[in-house]
Amino acid sequence: MKNIQLLIIFLFSIGVSAQNITEINSDLKLTDSLTYETEVRIYQGGGITNYSSLFRMFKDKSEKWTAEFYEHYAKVDGQAELRTEKRTLKSDNDMEFVFQNFIRSHILGLPSLSEIQWKLVTRGNVEKVKRVIRGKEIEEYELMNKKIAILDGEGFKVKIKRWNRTNEFEYSNPDGYLTHYPEIDELNYMCEILDLIRTEFHIWKK
Repeated sequence: MKNIQLLIIFLFSIGVSAQNITEINSDLKLTDSLTYETEVRIYQGGGITNYSSLFRMFKDKSEKWTAEFYEHYAKVDGQAELRTEKRTLKSDNDMEFVFQNFIRSHILGLPSLSEIQWKLVTRGNVEKVKRVIRGKEIEEYELMNKKIAILDGEGFKVKIKRWNRTNEFEYSNPDGYLTHYPEIDELNYMCEILDLIRTEFHIWKK
């Protein structure tokens, strides 16, 4: 019998769901599908506030790169009206260099966090445990794994298109999970993508 001890680090979580993204895109006057042949969108949201944001980077037909940052404050009945802000970003290095580093971090092939849940387990030992079942004490061996579930207020949804290839994936609190599971490649690659954006465009600072 397998036994998993679950440690939950609970704050509060509201993910960037498909419905939320459709509403955000509508408010930002964007289509749900990616517009350009080469385009990256990373939606950031969650927490107990009405705030979310979007990093968008694309190359148009003239081979010119553009990077944009949208901030979205959703309407809260009786408390706040819808508010959006948009600004153009400049990268410290050439944007083609930035994009190729996205490719280097496997942005076109990364799966969602939900697809690698089996990796988010610290393998334990096989131990003999005693338990009482129907009034009778029995002994059996169990695998004492440990799993950490971080329910944080920050989530990211990535959408990427490069010519005829596309990919979409989602990660909740990748930085937090990486501190517990530094050996997982997918978490390292996702955090590389976020760190590249933080370094090059100076948004989403930790």
